[in-house]
Amino acid sequence: MRRFLGWLILASSFHPRLAQAATVDAAGDCPAGADIDGALAQLLSTKAGRTSSATVAVRDLGATWSVHVAGRSATYSDPDRNCAERTKVAAVFVALVLEPPDIGEPSPAPAMRESAGSTQPRLSRIHRLDLAPEFLVAPGAGKRSSAMTWGGSLRWLASGEHLGLTAGLEGSYPAVAKVQPYELSLARISIDTSASLCWRWSTAELGIELGPYGALLLAQGRGLYASASSTHMDAGGRLGFRAQTISRWVSPFLAFQAELSARRFSLMVDPIGNVGTAPRVWVGVLAGASISLGPAKPRD
Repeated sequence: MRRFLGWLILASSFHPRLAQAATVDAAGDCPAGADIDGALAQLLSTKAGRTSSATVAVRDLGATWSVHVAGRSATYSDPDRNCAERTKVAAVFVALVLEPPDIGEPSPAPAMRESAGSTQPRLSRIHRLDLAPEFLVAPGAGKRSSAMTWGGSLRWLASGEHLGLTAGLEGSYPAVAKVQPYELSLARISIDTSASLCWRWSTAELGIELGPYGALLLAQGRGLYASASSTHMDAGGRLGFRAQTISRWVSPFLAFQAELSARRFSLMVDPIGNVGTAPRVWVGVLAGASISLGPAKPRD
C-alpha cells in the first residue's frame, strides 16, 4: 500500500496542482484537515477543477476513523492512531472517488465455444410399443394371382440416439389367391427382429429397419374337401420404413414394409397335391399409434 501511494504521489506531481482541491471538514486532528488538503493537491490534476466544491468529511473516532465524499464513505480501524498513514489513505480514497481511473472500454468477453452436440440434451433410451392395422399384398407370379388381405401388427422398439432394436408379431386374415384352376386361402403369422436406424427432430422421426423374420403359412383349398389344407414354415428377410410425429405419450405413425422369403416352396393341398408356389414377397402398409413406455431421460 505504501509503495503504491509513493508511485501515485510521484506520478501526480507532474500535473499542475490546485490551490484547493476540495473542502475538507475534519472532526478531530488525526488526520488533520490541512494535511488531507495538501495531499489532495498533490493527487488531483487540473481536470479536477470542478471538484473544488466537493466536501470531504473526515471523522476521528479514536481506534477507528471514517471518510466521506461525493456519496461514498469508508471506515478504517487504526488503534495506533497513525495520523500520517490516515492522511495518505484518506487522500487516496478521495482522489479515487473524485477522479476514477480511466480504464477504457471493457473488451468484450470472448464467445464461449459450444461443444459439438451440446445445444440439446441427448436422449439416453426410448422404449415404445406400436399398434397398427396392416394392409397386406402378395404380388402374383406365374399362374397365381395377387393376394390381398388385412391384418394387425404389434411391435416393440428400444432405441438410443440413432441405433435401436425392434421385435414384431403380425397376423392376417386369409387372403384369396387363384392358382389355376384352383383358389387358395392363405393365412399367415410372422415374427421378426430387426435392427433400426433413426433420425429425430423436435417433432418428427424417420427410421429404417432391417432383419430376419419367420412365418407360419396355412394354405387351404377353396371348393375342395374340408381337409384340403397344408401348413408351411417360411423364413427370410424384412425391410421396413417408418415416419412418425413425436409427442410425450402417444404418437401417430405410418410404416411400409416388405418381406422376402429365402426360398420358393410348393403349396401342397390334399388330396390334390402340388397346386402352385407360395408368394415369396409380402408387402404391408401400416398406420397406427406408437405408445411411449416411459419418458426418455437426457444423457449428460
